[in-house]
Amino acid sequence: MSKPHYGKSALLMSALLWGIAFVAVQEAINRGWTPFMLLGVRGLLASLALVGFAIKRRFWLKPALIKQSIIAGIILFLGFVFQTYGQMYSSVSNASFITVMYVVFIPVLMWRQRHLNRWTIFGVVLAVAGTAVLTVRESLSFHAGDALLLACAVVFAYHIMAVEKLAPFDDSLSATFIQVLTLGVLGFLMALLTGGTLPSDGWIYVGYAGIISSGLAFFLQTYGQKHVNSTVAGILLTMEALFGAMGAILILGEPVTISTLFGGFLMMSAVIMVELGPKMGVKLRRGTPPCQN
Repeated sequence: MSKPHYGKSALLMSALLWGIAFVAVQEAINRGWTPFMLLGVRGLLASLALVGFAIKRRFWLKPALIKQSIIAGIILFLGFVFQTYGQMYSSVSNASFITVMYVVFIPVLMWRQRHLNRWTIFGVVLAVAGTAVLTVRESLSFHAGDALLLACAVVFAYHIMAVEKLAPFDDSLSATFIQVLTLGVLGFLMALLTGGTLPSDGWIYVGYAGIISSGLAFFLQTYGQKHVNSTVAGILLTMEALFGAMGAILILGEPVTISTLFGGFLMMSAVIMVELGPKMGVKLRRGTPPCQN
């Protein structure tokens, strides 16, 4: 298997772990965890899980890596903050749909740097449409938090682009460690400023969100983006909406609906379009000449 294929597999696995994390985070909040305290603890747990690997790579001797990773960690934290508070003043359907718009903002923000082929553009459209079908359960209407959610989508797009800049350092573990440590430090600082407390219940869910979702999943994202460009990475990462729906069905017992099946079909079609579209185009251009009548 080539490195690009390994990268895409890593991104899909990252999306799977994040999808399941929707269930874990919801269960933690139901047990009294505030958003900032949750971010602080999950960042701390993730950094503890990765610190041994990062020390072996002597990350402190790479100031450029540290600087870029801290920047990516700050961007990640801001994205989570906008997402949390935006959803508090909006609806769940609006939050789900607007947040995933990062897949659209990536090619828009990078249009001067990278040529977009029609297959990628069509894949973006399918990914957004599939996420909308999966998540929208009521008619979209304006809410005060929608502007924050739109900002969240822009920030997450910038985070994916920031992670791509870490690829030349060829040290995914150290980059991930620094990002999640930054997330944890900022989360704890904000929790202290806002009077957050540390609950005694729900640690299993916070543990998953920290070690698996924030630690392993962000490492897989950082590794994957070493071999996959930001636009394709954004499309693959939108699969978290599909995996989140599957987690709700399998873990929380939510019913299977037509929108779940159709939305999943559209999102799988987006991935296939990005993966196979350019190859099909090349084969068509190199195909046999038309028959002479």
